[in-house]
Amino acid sequence: MARILIIDDDETIRNVFKRFLDGKGHEVVVAADGRQGLRLVEEAPVDLVITDIMMPETDGLEVVMAIRGKEADIPVIAISGGMHAMPMDFLPMAKKFGACDVLYKPVELDDLLGAVEKALAGV
Repeated sequence: MARILIIDDDETIRNVFKRFLDGKGHEVVVAADGRQGLRLVEEAPVDLVITDIMMPETDGLEVVMAIRGKEADIPVIAISGGMHAMPMDFLPMAKKFGACDVLYKPVELDDLLGAVEKALAGV
């Protein structure tokens, strides 16, 4: 199975996603912000990154751009909540910057699994 990095400043989301994906046979590592997440990518290879967009330190758009700049073969799924109702929705920007998929919070676990399987298959 895959080694997946989850980057989100919400501890509950990190824990729920980690337990769910661990239960599907994946090895999951977590980071509380983009800076820590990018450090983990440098320390050990990952097969997939799932990142929140709005975070302190380094945000998810910066994560997507940094990974695309260094490791173009690592797929990135961007997630965020509530922004689609705001004047500026950053998830479509994440897609333009290279995220392979985007999901709005709250994320249904079946939708997360579908996006993960699709990203890992390179679809």
